[in-house]
Amino acid sequence: MSSPVYTVAADCRDCYRCVRSCPVSAIRVAGGRAHIEDELCVGCGTCVRECPRRAKRIRNDLESAKALAQGGRAAASVAPSFAALYGGPLALRLPSALRRLGFAVVGETAAGAEYITERSFAPGRSGRICTACPAAVSYVEKYRPRLRGELIGVASPMVAHGRLLKALYPGVGVVFIGPCAAKKAEARREENRDAVDCALTFEELAQWLGEEGVNLEQCPESGFDYSGSCGKARLFPMEGGMLAAGGKDPGPPAGHLPVSGARAVMDLLGDEAAVAALTVIEPLFCAGGCVNGPALGAEGSLYTRRARVAAYAASSSDDTGRERPEVPVERAFTAEPVDMEPVPQSAIEKIFETMGKTDPEQRPDCGACGYPTCEENAAAIARGMAEPEMCMPYMRRLAQQRTDRIIETMPCGVVILDAELNMLQMNPAFMKMFMCGGGILGRRVSYLLKADGYEAVQSGAAEKYESVQVKYGIKFHELIYALRENGQYAGIYSDITKLTYDPAHLDAIKTQTLRHAQEFLEHQVSFSQEMAHFLGKSAAKSEEIAKQLIGLYSEDG
Repeated sequence: MSSPVYTVAADCRDCYRCVRSCPVSAIRVAGGRAHIEDELCVGCGTCVRECPRRAKRIRNDLESAKALAQGGRAAASVAPSFAALYGGPLALRLPSALRRLGFAVVGETAAGAEYITERSFAPGRSGRICTACPAAVSYVEKYRPRLRGELIGVASPMVAHGRLLKALYPGVGVVFIGPCAAKKAEARREENRDAVDCALTFEELAQWLGEEGVNLEQCPESGFDYSGSCGKARLFPMEGGMLAAGGKDPGPPAGHLPVSGARAVMDLLGDEAAVAALTVIEPLFCAGGCVNGPALGAEGSLYTRRARVAAYAASSSDDTGRERPEVPVERAFTAEPVDMEPVPQSAIEKIFETMGKTDPEQRPDCGACGYPTCEENAAAIARGMAEPEMCMPYMRRLAQQRTDRIIETMPCGVVILDAELNMLQMNPAFMKMFMCGGGILGRRVSYLLKADGYEAVQSGAAEKYESVQVKYGIKFHELIYALRENGQYAGIYSDITKLTYDPAHLDAIKTQTLRHAQEFLEHQVSFSQEMAHFLGKSAAKSEEIAKQLIGLYSEDG
């Protein structure tokens, strides 16, 4: 699997939360399940964080890391955000824990961050957008290719540190460990294969420690192996950390701007005039920075995580007893523009027509589909990225139409009453049987029939009421039951005028009604399943009405 983020289809359940949260609209919905379109995805992992059923996951590379560690020649590059997860004394125990997993060398990625800070802010360097965040770089390459020239042409801290480790410890395989999903894709880029052999998340590290029974609290304190100077680069995982490491004060006067969070980054980079007015932009796709990465696995508030990182940075010092080697960190950027041609208005209007939303009043922009407006949803449908069934008002209307059809096509007479026993709805069979029309809707049922049975069910004295009556020159079988959840009551009537009433005849009526209901359900089953899939409880309730009819008739049969 090459993609850093993927979908477990069996766990995806029509919530469209990932559609709503994906900053670049890289989610395609097909068959009611949401899938990630790799060519659109920037690997930020927002969908992983947001998915309530864990159907969106980050690719697990633990086996590759274990294989490197078992060879005894593995070096760990630990992202500076580790202090947000393993704060206080645990930060000093992590190197020992990693050595117990088999790592021969354990270094801080912050050394690579210090290195690229020096190169990024060197005199004469072109570009103004920092490139430490791979998701931000991917966003520029795919969605803002005109800004490629504004990207500072240096590698990320992970890549720089990987090359430092391999220069200092020849023959090692480098395993990066951090909170980021996009690092997995960055590690597999062709130009970075010489630097990093595998990228893990902190969640994968926690899994590994658990499998090996390594408890950090029981590990002795020890230091990281030397891999270069870290300095203030330990602040990199926080918004503005790179500017702080480079000694650049953020603020409008200096033209230095740290910006974090996908929406904020996208808004800024979408304003080319604002970009041109700034000297340095430090974008981080995760709100608050890497201390809020999707695979950090840390509890507590963002403030607590920032405080832990700041405390670790303030208390740490560098081992300067070994000369740092020079390694290449220059890089170029490719244009991978996403084809996002605007959808013609005529195509959008055609989608609205198929969904019965030609009237602007039928477009509430409720956002339930995951798109902020009905027009954006229609455009996504036209592109093949969405389905009409994602629209809840549309599906609710279909569900109501199906409920109406159930009643309309029932072979028996059906009447629905409200909580006050006023008639809300009646089907053609009922109106024909009792020679009435829709004009009496809203009147109490006693206007047309005896209300004894309804009053008994209404009072709770009975869950259902059954009788045989004669009125208007016809003999009919009456079955009454409550729809408690809706505060309504249903009456079902069968004409038995031509039959001589006895228990056997009544059983025959029940059997016949049961057969009719079963035939109706079989006729509706495919549509019912589709509705239940896309609308859940609302559609299932319609199905339940028909099933109750069968159940009530079959109980005595």
